[in-house]
Amino acid sequence: MLWFGQPGPGGWNRKCLRPFPLPRGQHPQPSYGFPQVNEVVFSPGESHCATCSEDGSVRVWALASMELVIQFQVLNQSCLCLAWSPPCCGRPEQQRLAAGYGDGSLRIFSVSRTAMELKMHPHPVALTTVAFSTDGQTVLSGDKDGLVAVSHPRTGTTFRVLSDHQGAPISTICVTCKETQGHLPPSLAAFCPWDGALLMYVGPGVYKEVIIYNLCQKQVVEKIPLPFFAMSLSLSPGTHLLAVGFAECMLRLVDCAMGTAQDFAGHDNAVHLCRFTPSARLLFTAARNEILVWEVPGR
Repeated sequence: MLWFGQPGPGGWNRKCLRPFPLPRGQHPQPSYGFPQVNEVVFSPGESHCATCSEDGSVRVWALASMELVIQFQVLNQSCLCLAWSPPCCGRPEQQRLAAGYGDGSLRIFSVSRTAMELKMHPHPVALTTVAFSTDGQTVLSGDKDGLVAVSHPRTGTTFRVLSDHQGAPISTICVTCKETQGHLPPSLAAFCPWDGALLMYVGPGVYKEVIIYNLCQKQVVEKIPLPFFAMSLSLSPGTHLLAVGFAECMLRLVDCAMGTAQDFAGHDNAVHLCRFTPSARLLFTAARNEILVWEVPGR
């Protein structure tokens, strides 16, 4: 049996999660006639919780009423560990439970359909812990011999087994989101059409800039600062003009001879492509499904 409580006047107000009520006024006592509860997990919205026990049962409880709403039963096996799928796994009706058993099997239960969706056998011995990945697309399970299996909860395929902890039971598996800084800007390079010894480069780095590298001198000869990291790059074949497109919906035209720059707006999305025509009279820029054509003034 499982007791839930919250602070109340003079102590804790407790409710017992089990199919029959405790007699009024009686305090909970150790009960050796009931199977041991091995795990408690909660739904993403905390509207329900699930428990598993030595008798092979997985029970789902409504937290508001503390009533049993679903029960999954596996005969002649102990259910030792349990995990509830994360919120990003889908709509509430797509929530699943992963349960690990004493025979090394792992079962996936659908909460909405109240049915077992999948049974897999990734371990030769009893499972000790189980966890979903943060996207719900992978389930990780550990056993008492120290093996960790990485499996697909929809196909049942185990695609990796980790043995770094072999010889000691896996007590817990913690999963966290991978921290990312977003997509890195592209690395772009182009030979300078008015000076074949020069190579111009833009890309991710400490500074937002165009780097001009002299192939003969084998060194950087100039750096042109930019307001943002570049998404696209084009060099005019007829004039000393450099066009740079940005994710911030802006286009910059740099006159490398005069050392001046001018910014242009017009796109509603990232300028991911810019190209001078061979005559250098027009500049084409693209942002998603939109193309703008710019007239390039002559000298």
